[in-house]
Amino acid sequence: MLPAPYRNVLVPAEVTVRQPRVFLHIGAPKTGTTYLQNVLWRNRDALRQAGVLYPGLSKDAQFHAAMDLRQAYFQEHLNPAVPGAWERLVAQARGWRGDVVISHELFSMLDVQVARDALAHLGWAEVHLVCTARDLARQVPAVWQEDIKNRQVLSFGEFTRELSAPGPATHYLANLFWQMQDIPRVLDTWAATLPPECVHLVTVPPAGAAPDELWSRFSQAIGINSIGGEIDLGCEPNRSMGIAETNLLRRLNLALGDSLDWPAYDVLVKDFLALSVMGAHPSVPLALPLADHEWVGQRARRMVDALSARNWRIIGDLDELIPAPVEQHSRHPDDTTDGELADAAVHALAGLLHWARDHTPPRQPAWRRGAVRISQRHASLRQLRRRYLAVKARRGIHRSR
Repeated sequence: MLPAPYRNVLVPAEVTVRQPRVFLHIGAPKTGTTYLQNVLWRNRDALRQAGVLYPGLSKDAQFHAAMDLRQAYFQEHLNPAVPGAWERLVAQARGWRGDVVISHELFSMLDVQVARDALAHLGWAEVHLVCTARDLARQVPAVWQEDIKNRQVLSFGEFTRELSAPGPATHYLANLFWQMQDIPRVLDTWAATLPPECVHLVTVPPAGAAPDELWSRFSQAIGINSIGGEIDLGCEPNRSMGIAETNLLRRLNLALGDSLDWPAYDVLVKDFLALSVMGAHPSVPLALPLADHEWVGQRARRMVDALSARNWRIIGDLDELIPAPVEQHSRHPDDTTDGELADAAVHALAGLLHWARDHTPPRQPAWRRGAVRISQRHASLRQLRRRYLAVKARRGIHRSR
């Protein structure tokens, strides 16, 4: 006979088990993706308690999974954590009984066949596609700056000329931009085999909206808006540099070339110099120049028309993807003076000196360095020094015990 607490348990035939859902957030880049991913990572314990898994054993696990799907190097550097990362992420998601959220903007780069393969790997779940989109007038300068932070060297004028008139010989950065920022193309790549009700387009709120509005819309898309009060939204958005800082970094990229391998550049230049130093006190903000507003607005309206013809779920307003009218002339992102560059360079140099101070081990006193050099030149003193160090090590072990 069953123990008392188990006598009223439903038999399996009477239990209705909902198929798990996977919400796959595919970008696009520079649409608040870093902020959303930081919120998800920071609140992963609270999400688990609510039945939602944000998988990955490290903060970069989902980036590694996207790179693994693409089977591509990043900046010609193969991270040993990348091979097999997608399979590991899917295995962790499959072992979870509730909903799963997977998010990285590089999923927007995948072609039709790789996207279908990825969806097939998630075939055990009900897959929902989530895409965040922002108006092109804000995207163009933001993506250009992000390219500069990834050691590219195109000026803004060169970048927009390539974007506005793509052709057979278009620069690869312009092709990459439209590959990830043409939202109808991105969603058509992924959504061909999904029912319309499983495709969610989240528009990024315009400038001046409440700081938590993007998270509110995104949480509505992935079905966790009911636990919004338990989510810590204290994550900083991705910092942006100003005109002077971005142009200074572009010149630095020209000077460095490939002399720094990507792991060193990523830590020293992108994460520290660009984000922590030059992004902390930006100069004049980047904005789309007036001369580029006409073609950008035309392209944005064509995308909105294409999106309006679909039956996908819109969270926000498609009109937010059309650039607002220009009220005044914006300063051209290439327009910077030598004085502004010099000021930005001095500020960057000061930041690097502070970094060097904090990461340089303290020097030994001069008398100790001299004694070590003498002991290394004479065999008898070398032997005496080895004995001294051995005794010192034993005393240290004894103290620790």
